[in-house]
Amino acid sequence: MQSDLSVLGMYGLRIERVVVPASVLAEVRQLSVADCERHGLQVFDEPLDILLAAGEARGPLSFADHVCLLAAKRLELVCVTNEKPLHKACRAAGVDTKWGLTLLLELVDAGQLAKPVALEIVDRIHVSNPMFIHHGIVSDFRAKLARL
Repeated sequence: MQSDLSVLGMYGLRIERVVVPASVLAEVRQLSVADCERHGLQVFDEPLDILLAAGEARGPLSFADHVCLLAAKRLELVCVTNEKPLHKACRAAGVDTKWGLTLLLELVDAGQLAKPVALEIVDRIHVSNPMFIHHGIVSDFRAKLARL
């Protein structure tokens, strides 16, 4: 988790700001506002209308996913997620999206992260979350990284 935060912090400092909705942060037990601030991430306290709209929304997205979509739309930000349904919903709503590992590729491309470090991070993410960051995704990442 701390390596993910370090990458997000580096991305936020060197590429573009990273905003974390407070209600989404509240769902991540291992992460605090202080952790986010220490790594340069901005915590966004959602206005009541976003929370109400997310609570009333239906469909395949969770409450947190709806909050992310609505906050990204409101703040005109890119939504970074590894969840396919959220990508699809963002596209339908006109919100730009990125897959989480894309941030690593952008950091490497900008000369802010060495390729071997990016590979090490992806391997650690895969080990900790093999169901979502499976071998196919890791292979795709490696191919994209090799083209940089």
